[in-house]
Amino acid sequence: MSPSLALIVSTYNQPRLLGRCLFALTRQGDQDFELLLADDGSGAETREIIKGYRDFFGDRLKHLWQPDEGFRKTRILNRCILETAADYLVFLDGDCVAHPGYVNVHRAAATPGAYQNGAIIRLGPELSDEITRERIADGTVFDAGWLRRQGGWNRRYLKLSLPYGLRAWLNGHSTTKLYWLGSNSACWRSDALAVNGFDNRFSYGFEDGDFGNRLANYGVRASTVRWTANALHLDHGRPYRNTQEMERNLAMVPPIEPGGRFRALDGLDELLATSSD
Repeated sequence: MSPSLALIVSTYNQPRLLGRCLFALTRQGDQDFELLLADDGSGAETREIIKGYRDFFGDRLKHLWQPDEGFRKTRILNRCILETAADYLVFLDGDCVAHPGYVNVHRAAATPGAYQNGAIIRLGPELSDEITRERIADGTVFDAGWLRRQGGWNRRYLKLSLPYGLRAWLNGHSTTKLYWLGSNSACWRSDALAVNGFDNRFSYGFEDGDFGNRLANYGVRASTVRWTANALHLDHGRPYRNTQEMERNLAMVPPIEPGGRFRALDGLDELLATSSD
């Protein structure tokens, strides 16, 4: 029996990109998922975009919002983990456009004792502007030939052009170092609970590495769907990027080691305690 699945989409003040992301999710061949929008303080434009998709997703769509007090993505992700009772959690950023088979691939890959590392195909600003609803609907944006004609060759387009069977084989024979990628990864909710979720102390930078390292220390191995769970990443600025904070964050990441720390020092339990005060 396949696991129940929640798709957690993070967003912050990128309404146009979120609209493309949500439209792509309406095209998924597998629609048996709960959709939680982890909103780190977006404004009215984002609420309007989300409103436009409520008729399609119905009660499956939950919009979790928190005030804009700086980059607090880990906190809103934790709220989503607590909100859902789904067995399996798939994480996607709201600036990503998922291939129609994205949910199906992640569900099929769910394996006890493992998390799934995905990948994204990064597009430049000009090509990102060409990713329209119409081209998502007819599949043009996932045509490696079309992408190449728009912006030149990118080796990542092989994730779209190689035969599916070969790409599935490459998943199991990848020599790439696997890691948690917050824009496209998945894990069991029970494992997320065991490691106390994401660490609320983190601002932008290395929050993904912290979560992945702690999963590894808990005994969850990294597997991958980087060749088959395809998503296009649309270009945008990152005004919240701060070098000093990133250095601070890196110092908080526990190494992967036998007996290493696996629980977040300020995670799900602490968020629950604060909420009940």
